[in-house]
Amino acid sequence: MPVLTTSTTAAVVLPRNRLRRSFVIQNEDAVINVFIKRERSESLTVSSTDHDHRIGPAAALAVNTLTDGKESIEDRWSVVADSGSPIISFFETEDVVR
Repeated sequence: MPVLTTSTTAAVVLPRNRLRRSFVIQNEDAVINVFIKRERSESLTVSSTDHDHRIGPAAALAVNTLTDGKESIEDRWSVVADSGSPIISFFETEDVVR
C-alpha cells in the first residue's frame, strides 16, 4: 500500500479518477485523528471542522461504488491531520488493468 505523511495542511490523497471503483484509507497513527473530504472545488477545504469522515487512530475507511455511489468514488479526496504528522496508507481499485 502507498503511504502518505499528513500534516495540519490539507493535501490530496486521491486525485479524481474515473476508473476507480473502491478505495481504503487507514490511519496508521496510534493517537492522532485524520480527516478526509470529498472535494468538489478547485481549492482544498478539508479541516477538522469541515470534513466528510474522521478516521481515528489505527482505524480505516473503505468506500466502494456498490454502497457509496460512483460519483463519490471517482471524485478527488483530501486529507488533513488533527495535529503532528501521522502516516496514512491507502489503496484504490479500478475496473481496468494497467
